Amino acid sequence: MARILVIDDDPDVLDTTRLFLENRGFEVVTASDPDEGMRQAKDSKPDVIVLDVMMPHGTEGFHWLWKIRRHPDQELREKPIILVTSISGATGIHFKAGDADETGCYLPVQAFLDKPLDPDELAKAIGAVLDQAV
Repeated sequence: MARILVIDDDPDVLDTTRLFLENRGFEVVTASDPDEGMRQAKDSKPDVIVLDVMMPHGTEGFHWLWKIRRHPDQELREKPIILVTSISGATGIHFKAGDADETGCYLPVQAFLDKPLDPDELAKAIGAVLDQAV
């Protein structure tokens, strides 16, 4: 059973995402802020991290993402991450996962999903990430 770490400051999002993923057979660990998220990433050894961008102090998810990608622990540094946010709808800025495109748009994540999250899209993205890891 794959372990998923969900990091989001909204308790309702954490609860609904946890319940949905558990019903799909995943083991779910949650964190409500970046510091707790880093502790859980180290301690719970998730297979995939689902990370929100917008947290209480702005775009903390972006900072967390770059912090983990530069972490000295290689296993932690290479954890697959699915980035989720409503920032695209609010700002009109769109992001892509993977390699930089001609616009230079790049985030070192395996997938990028807009909020509100479609549970089936999230499950599909997690499945694709897990398939790539095999």
